[in-house]
Amino acid sequence: MDVLEINHQVRELEASSKEKEIYVQKVLSYEITRLLDHSTHDIEDYVPSFIINKMLKKNLVVRTPEREVLDLAIDFTVRQILQDLGIPELRRIGISGKDDKSLMSRLMNLPRTKEAFNIVIQVDVSSCCTIGEIEHSIVRKLGLSSSSRQEADELLKSKNFLILLDGFAPGINLYEVGTNWWNSKNIQKIVYRCGSLHRFDPPGVGLGIRLEDHLLSWELFRWNVGEVLHSSSIQCFVIHLLKQCCGHLLATILMARGLKGVNDVRIWEYASHILGLQPISQTEDRILFNALTFLRRGLGSADQCLKHCASYLESSGTNKIDLIGRWVRGTLVGTLEEGEKVVGDLVNAFLLESSQKGNSIRMRPEIHVELINLYETEVNPILVKLDGRGLTEAPKLETWTDVTEMHLMNNKISKLPEYPNCPKLSLLFLQANHHLRVIPPHFFECMPVLKVVDLSQTRIRSLPQSFFKLVQLQKFFLRGCELFMELPQEVGELHYLEVLDLDGTEIITLPVAIGKLTNLTCLKVSFYGYNDSDRKNSQSNRIIPQNWISNLLQLKELSIDVNPNNQGWNVIVNDIVKEICSLAKLEALKLYLPEVVLLNDLRNSLSSLKHFRFTVGRHEQRIISRLPLEAAVKLEEEERCLKYVNGKGVQIEIKQALQHVTTLFLDRHLTLTSLSKFGIGNMENLKFCLLGECNEIQTIVDAGNGGDVLLGSLKYLNLHYMKNLRSIWKGPLCQGSLFSLKSLVLYTCPQLTTIFTLNLLKNLRNLEELVVEDCPEINSIVTHDVPAEDLPLWIYYLPNLKKISLHYLPKLISISSGVPIAPMLEWLSVYDCPSFRTLGLHGGIRNLKVIIGERDWWNALQWKKSEQLWLSNRPSIFVPIERDKDLTTQLAEINYQLPARIQGREPSQQSVGRYLKRIISQLALEVTIKLKEEDKCLKYMNAEDFLIDIYRGTRTCYNVVSGWPFNSYNFGLGNIENLKFRVLGGCNKI
Repeated sequence: MDVLEINHQVRELEASSKEKEIYVQKVLSYEITRLLDHSTHDIEDYVPSFIINKMLKKNLVVRTPEREVLDLAIDFTVRQILQDLGIPELRRIGISGKDDKSLMSRLMNLPRTKEAFNIVIQVDVSSCCTIGEIEHSIVRKLGLSSSSRQEADELLKSKNFLILLDGFAPGINLYEVGTNWWNSKNIQKIVYRCGSLHRFDPPGVGLGIRLEDHLLSWELFRWNVGEVLHSSSIQCFVIHLLKQCCGHLLATILMARGLKGVNDVRIWEYASHILGLQPISQTEDRILFNALTFLRRGLGSADQCLKHCASYLESSGTNKIDLIGRWVRGTLVGTLEEGEKVVGDLVNAFLLESSQKGNSIRMRPEIHVELINLYETEVNPILVKLDGRGLTEAPKLETWTDVTEMHLMNNKISKLPEYPNCPKLSLLFLQANHHLRVIPPHFFECMPVLKVVDLSQTRIRSLPQSFFKLVQLQKFFLRGCELFMELPQEVGELHYLEVLDLDGTEIITLPVAIGKLTNLTCLKVSFYGYNDSDRKNSQSNRIIPQNWISNLLQLKELSIDVNPNNQGWNVIVNDIVKEICSLAKLEALKLYLPEVVLLNDLRNSLSSLKHFRFTVGRHEQRIISRLPLEAAVKLEEEERCLKYVNGKGVQIEIKQALQHVTTLFLDRHLTLTSLSKFGIGNMENLKFCLLGECNEIQTIVDAGNGGDVLLGSLKYLNLHYMKNLRSIWKGPLCQGSLFSLKSLVLYTCPQLTTIFTLNLLKNLRNLEELVVEDCPEINSIVTHDVPAEDLPLWIYYLPNLKKISLHYLPKLISISSGVPIAPMLEWLSVYDCPSFRTLGLHGGIRNLKVIIGERDWWNALQWKKSEQLWLSNRPSIFVPIERDKDLTTQLAEINYQLPARIQGREPSQQSVGRYLKRIISQLALEVTIKLKEEDKCLKYMNAEDFLIDIYRGTRTCYNVVSGWPFNSYNFGLGNIENLKFRVLGGCNKI
């Protein structure tokens, strides 16, 4: 379909049929017909005969084209030459046509030319009369003397060269130029420019290009577009449009037919823009696809008829009357006359073809293929995916016009276009653009079908009025927008809204008009902007309108997150709980309940809820949690979670709720001495148990007289900052208890002395990971009083344990006290355990892949002979820990690199960096986000002294400091009077 392909056919036909011009014309007409796959009787609709006749004339005589038209021909000529540069056998290229030196200059200065050739020279040979004179001119251009001919021959033969020769004297056989320069191993080309091609035609060698051949696109366009081309305001767009067609003849004809009679400059500009787009859908022919996209814009109701043809028209042709009959039956047209007009319009637009005196209708195969692709984009949306590119500006207006999905999340966009025209846009993702503060007033004005908007984690404070005109909006996300404090009454106009996610905003109340949103299936809100000094606890100031939640009959997911200091919530929480209990379709619920007794009202709902997350008990909001990040992440993943804070005694409501709970987080219980007090029988479904700062607990499970399987479903047990914890288990152990346990994590338990007993080891067949950190009284992981000679050395306990981490255990002497354990152990991490001198794993080292610790500890380890033999075959198993670097950071890096280390390769440093950035942060996620969003932030690291004026004018400060001399008073309290948010980490001298 390309003009270059037709030109190639013309040249071949001329070379083989010089004697019979009439025969050539017939064959050429046939060849063009074949290339276009077009019926012979109406070939002139595509390539008129007078244009074919012009192509056949040796010395083409046409009117002198304007400068722009000549430039177009030169562009196409350069494009053809660039396509042929990679053909080694093609050494000489001849160009004929209007005497214009700009073509040679353009070839010489192309970056692709300079990359491909070592030598690129342009030589004027118009005054040369012999081959010798031409070659001498080339030698001189190389900077060599005429006597250096042999040197020049050797130079050119060893290089990739492009020699451009301008002008020739008649009668010179230019194929004799440079016969000593050719080397089949190199890319070597000579390009000639003259007024005729007849002297460049040895069979099988060289390529002749007539500049006028590349005016075919121009002639076809002129012929089809009609008189509108005479308009001076239109002419400036024509050349650019033809360049966008890139010599594609069918696209040229289609665009000309589509623009015939169009005088609006904006439509011509738009047509050129459409041609230059990169389609998102799969397409074999980008230019034809774009041309058809443009044409469909002007078809109106006829587009549905065209779509029918693309789906059902027979390739050999369909009877016109039958076709129109189908349209009438399918209500695509009303009458036969209307159908006749549509057929005529589509034929005139070159989208359909008629044959057999107009009685048969068919569609060109290439148009059929691209129309199918085009119509599929209505099912498979046009997607602009620019997420995570670091963009500081939104795409230009023209990019928004045809997209159905716009993905711009995770960028640095601070400004959006004022008035984008997006008639098809249905999904818009702008989340995590932390620099975005304001949305233009008319931004949403022309987005009539928008269904999903995500503005999460931006810094917007309000929504423009145009947003509330999105009458088809179904899902709206505004998560983590901490500067957003008020939801306008106009939100009630979004009648089709199904998902409203305001989690992490600072809104104070929900407007009364939100009661109109009765189609909501998911509602997430948070009230952290509440200020008790600004309001009284009256009905008119309710943070949630009364009786509204009970009217959300379609609601499946509800999350209400509040500041625990919010007195307004305490006033209405009883009413809210009663309303929630009336929601028959509710499946997921997140709620803060200041009083335990409120669980009574929810008791009947617990069994029907698939997911719930309750925080029970009055408490102060913590900016930084002592909970390790990995535990917090795991906690969020669980299905049915109960967090009980600042509890006292054993309440019946908690015991009843535990029967439905899979995750328990007991945070700072003030009186509990054992988890068993809640009734272990109530915890049959418990899979994840996290206890933190429960200072009165001395043992986790007190089995009493035993006999029952206890905690048989528990998979993860995490204990943190347990001041008086002595042991994990007390009393007899029934087979099956703790059988499912996979992970045991112990952090900062200063009185803990016993972890595993022999009886407990028998049940822990599925344990995979053990972490013990900062437990100063532990001297062995396994505690027993069985004499060494009586231990069963043929039985290995903890058969699935793969990972052991032992950190900050000053009294640790042994891991197993002589008991064979962990035959499948792969990871052993030991840090700051100065008394631990022997591994003592009794054969459990066979599968070890990495041992981590300080180098001094490693060098001081005492090895058995069998262990020394094993170690000699694994010289790289040890990975040292550096004391002056953060332990958590190093362990995370080693964990990520371990698979690559085992395979003997190095992981990507970039991927390691991404992993560490995601995993290692010890700050809670909400603190990290808060730091990013503050206006004036100072991060001060590794300071040895305090600095004068460091706080002045600073609103927010995040300090990671080593060696501060005294405390924060050293900075001067008067300098920090504006400070609103502050994080201190690693400040060991404070």
